[in-house]
Amino acid sequence: MTANEAISEETMLRKQSITPPEPTTPSSTVSTGSESELSEIFFVENSRRKQSIKIQVKLCPEGVYLRRETDEDDHINEQLIRIDDIIGSRYGPRLKKRARGGLNSCKNPNGPGQEAAPEPDSDNSAYLYIYAYLKKEKPLRRVQTLRILRFRSSNDYGVNLKTAETWHHTIRQHKRTSGSSSPADTGKQLLILLNPKSGSGKGRELFQKQVAPLLTEAEAQYDLQITTHPQYAKEFVRTRKDLLERYSGIVVASGDGLFYEVLNGLMERMDWRRVCRELPLGIIPCGSGNGLARSVAHHCNEPYEPKPILNATLTCIAGKSTPMDVVRIELAPRDKHYVLYSFLSVGWGLIADIDIESERLRSIGAQRFTLWAIKRLITLRTYKGKVYYLRATTQPPKKSEPVVEVAKEAKEADEAVQLPATRSSLPVTATEFRDLPEEDEDLDADHFSDAISLDRSVYRQHADSWHSAMSRRTAYYSLGGPSLRSNRSRMSITQRIEAANAEFAELVPTGTIPGLQVPLSPADGWVCEEGDFVMVHAAYTTHLSSDVFFAPESRLDDGLIYLVIIRSGVSRHQLANFMLSLNTGTHLPVGEDPFIKVVACRAFRIEPTGSDGILVVDGEKVDYGPIQAEVMPGLINVMTTSGG
Repeated sequence: MTANEAISEETMLRKQSITPPEPTTPSSTVSTGSESELSEIFFVENSRRKQSIKIQVKLCPEGVYLRRETDEDDHINEQLIRIDDIIGSRYGPRLKKRARGGLNSCKNPNGPGQEAAPEPDSDNSAYLYIYAYLKKEKPLRRVQTLRILRFRSSNDYGVNLKTAETWHHTIRQHKRTSGSSSPADTGKQLLILLNPKSGSGKGRELFQKQVAPLLTEAEAQYDLQITTHPQYAKEFVRTRKDLLERYSGIVVASGDGLFYEVLNGLMERMDWRRVCRELPLGIIPCGSGNGLARSVAHHCNEPYEPKPILNATLTCIAGKSTPMDVVRIELAPRDKHYVLYSFLSVGWGLIADIDIESERLRSIGAQRFTLWAIKRLITLRTYKGKVYYLRATTQPPKKSEPVVEVAKEAKEADEAVQLPATRSSLPVTATEFRDLPEEDEDLDADHFSDAISLDRSVYRQHADSWHSAMSRRTAYYSLGGPSLRSNRSRMSITQRIEAANAEFAELVPTGTIPGLQVPLSPADGWVCEEGDFVMVHAAYTTHLSSDVFFAPESRLDDGLIYLVIIRSGVSRHQLANFMLSLNTGTHLPVGEDPFIKVVACRAFRIEPTGSDGILVVDGEKVDYGPIQAEVMPGLINVMTTSGG
């Protein structure tokens, strides 16, 4: 019973209204409890053999079980459509055929406020459409499958419709039980950010033909936002006040560049902790750089080619998510200092040069990388500088006089709050905290810009956010922003401290390693390599693009950065083999190599000598100069099919 057969009239599963020659089961039976099951006998009309094939269909927590039996030699065929492979269903009158590429309503077809439903058939049949994409091995792929169940055991259409509705809701119940949160069950929309210029300018067309039909089948309500200019997505997610109340997740329909915008926009929100915990992020590869989408597919053991958009869309509507590492990047070019957040890679040298300089050949497509790689191998460059890294086995350094400690929020709401290490870099404008006078004293407004009580009972309530306030050696710094003075007369000291702690806890995460201007000490576990380098490239996902399998050992949430260092002196032949093997993941040396090294680390710093060179973060060019990075394990959640 193939997908095409299921769609056709001849193979439509039909529950007979009259008693057939074969024995039939009574109407649908439902058992109570979590193991609820539905079972019916249907018949498939076969005009060629002039007989009906009996099909027993059973809906159980594992999925839809079909058992076909014929009279010829009692031949039996069985099939199980796993509940995780079913993306959705719909019930009602028979649907008219329509072109698959059409844009359908993104709203629940069975919900209120929709257009009038088509009239039922003359025999008062009700239909259930089950949409599934079966996972097949060798080769790994997803096969579109549609099963249509026709209910007409009663002459009353309402009774038949009620039976189809029961099957529909039972499918959704089993999906919830399996750990999948169907988009139709959340009551919220998916926010989809689409770059219309992605995919060689065919972003809209790709979405309309390949993404929208799947969202309709999954009954996923969505809000489609078309980006109109650079940084549109970043500003949208940064300033949208109802982001958590309105949306169940954010899906980026573009390349890695737009995902980079969204991530950094979210990290600039005051409620970034809650957003990162509650809003999973998804990626649909409509762009040219699709490293994250390929890495997510690799993590879930899902197919990517030959239909990457379809497969990624299925991942985004699977209703599961997995924690993913984010890397905090600190830069200080030309006396400037700023922080951004990365999910893919940091590059200096050969690969960064190829990525950015080949932009002038963008019109020829992906071949630009090959041509520019040949050019760079012929005219090989080296860069002088220092590379520091903190191996993954090294414990984070402890400082004798910590400055500020930030509470790290738990991944789940009921988990305990943990204390990360100290903050290393201070704001430019900082004022020291003042001791509070007694509560009955008259407080001048200027005395409470930021303050902390020395009362032990008050402090104990906030021990997860501050160092001991009893030590005068500990300095506290105001980070500016809105003042609480206007509410001074109506707030007790305890309330003021709680408000100050709450405001501070919402600030962006701080690093646990020394600031970029602070020297790194070997005593703290830092390893320094100095000299001429062909390339230094750090990755924290398996793929840098859809065909560059850069870090085969990487996992989405392993808390590791894979730093690949290629020193000057490497032969062009070895470099050519390195580049040619990137698509298979066999480019890294098996044993010790004098020129090529890979290091699993938690943090690194690059200090280039000179001002001529290219630095990239997630494929985006950044200001050239000193840069350091530190992994923040499991900071965000990405949409996957496996969860975890």
